[in-house]
Amino acid sequence: MFNGSGEHVNEFRFENTLTMTQSQYVALWGVLPPRRLSRSLRLIAGGAVGILFLFTTYTLVLGVILLGLVILALLVPGLIPLGARRSFHQHKYLRDAITYGVSDQRLWVKSARIEASVLWSMLITWRETEGWLVLSPSGIPPLVLSLARLREEGLYGRVKALAASNAPEYGTRPNRPYEQ
Repeated sequence: MFNGSGEHVNEFRFENTLTMTQSQYVALWGVLPPRRLSRSLRLIAGGAVGILFLFTTYTLVLGVILLGLVILALLVPGLIPLGARRSFHQHKYLRDAITYGVSDQRLWVKSARIEASVLWSMLITWRETEGWLVLSPSGIPPLVLSLARLREEGLYGRVKALAASNAPEYGTRPNRPYEQ
């Protein structure tokens, strides 16, 4: 749609610039979706079956493997902050002031050391956490947008709708036509 002066009516542009510390980066990326009851029940059931398997020589190896997998599933969330800390040190551009931006057409990341953009169709997943809308597209670093500023500028609904129409929310199953 165009208005009388030839401008596209539905166009918008939003940017915020952040300089994150390592602790802020780890807090943002060390967050997992809340554990669902079904996952906890599966871990408990897997542990119980693993313990039962330890009582016979025929299933002893399976029991050890099953208990090992349950322990691994319990430890993985603790390893995520270590990975985020390492990632912060490996990616030099993360120490710069980074401008994250979105428009009705594109997502972009700009700093002194990096400049990249992609279409919304390249979005893989998104989530809201710790007061931020985190957009994770393919091919460029994840974007971190202030929820408060998006709401303040009246763009929250539009940006979230674009995210939701292009990718599943983190921790949810994608809605694929072939699964229906």
